[in-house]
Amino acid sequence: MKRICLVSSGTGGHLWPALVLGEALRAEGHDTVFVTAGRDVERALLERVGRRAESLDVRGRGIGRLVALARGTFAARRLLRREHVDAVVCTGGSTSVAAGLAGRSLGLPLAVLEQNAVPGRANRLLARFAERVYLGLPPVRGVRHGMVTGTPVRREMVDVDRVAARRRLELRDDVPVVFVTGGSQGAGFLNECVPQALLALKRPLQILHLTGSGREAEVRARYRVGLECGIDAFVRAMSFDMATMYAAADLVVCRGGGCTIAELVATGRAALVVPYPFHRDRQQLHNGRVLGRAGAARVIEQRDLDEARLVAELRDLLAEPERLRFMELCERSLDLGDACHRIVDDLQRSLLS
Repeated sequence: MKRICLVSSGTGGHLWPALVLGEALRAEGHDTVFVTAGRDVERALLERVGRRAESLDVRGRGIGRLVALARGTFAARRLLRREHVDAVVCTGGSTSVAAGLAGRSLGLPLAVLEQNAVPGRANRLLARFAERVYLGLPPVRGVRHGMVTGTPVRREMVDVDRVAARRRLELRDDVPVVFVTGGSQGAGFLNECVPQALLALKRPLQILHLTGSGREAEVRARYRVGLECGIDAFVRAMSFDMATMYAAADLVVCRGGGCTIAELVATGRAALVVPYPFHRDRQQLHNGRVLGRAGAARVIEQRDLDEARLVAELRDLLAEPERLRFMELCERSLDLGDACHRIVDDLQRSLLS
């Protein structure tokens, strides 16, 4: 039995794959230690799944960020020694940098889990020291020690059933369902623009909209005026039952984060992807293009998407259920199978032997 430290950094998109991988490692008889940035979304998720984690705060700006990173790296060294860790697996972000560098300074094997087609800065740095980089999507450029495995997703994501999901959510079978999600932190652009566009369609719809923390009241108010034209909106800040949300949907309107892309592929749902526009490497645009090239999604940059364009795209997609079913088939064609099994098998052969 080995003891593996799994590190995430501040978002559900980082933490979920680590949790899923941890479960698979425990099933093989290994022990796990989780390290997070200690943010609210991480605490809520860990509490939900009954796991505890050590917190490593490396936030800061300018010189302060470098000081925080150095302090965090020394704290991580103490933690890894105390927990008798045998290997470190990082999912990205500044917390991963601190823990990953600490692990390498102690001579521990290091693996990186990168969900995006373009690795983030933290994982690009860690990849220089890692024995293996597990890639959720085919990379835009080559990655040293890279291995395309897919991203670990929750088991319930795979066995989606539209009829059962709609029954669980008390949704009708004869009215289209649109699922709007901006990821674990929400997306202000989607919260502001999508309700107006869906209302402009003036047709019966069932909307599942996850807003992110603190935004649900204003988004719910935007949908309220749509009751007269048959729009029924189910608005929440977040959901721990994402599998049911995806399963119920005919169309998903979303950002293009690595975890979201992996969930779309696992559940086989057609999507309109609006990538987050302010990342310097345009990660989400490249992620979305993987689906777009396969015919599984329409990918439209935020700068090109005014209300009229959004209304037109939604109207076109929802007008032809057969097209959405074809997009679902294209989505499923991208599924690489059990990413967890592939990663755990390689970890045991290459890092834990």
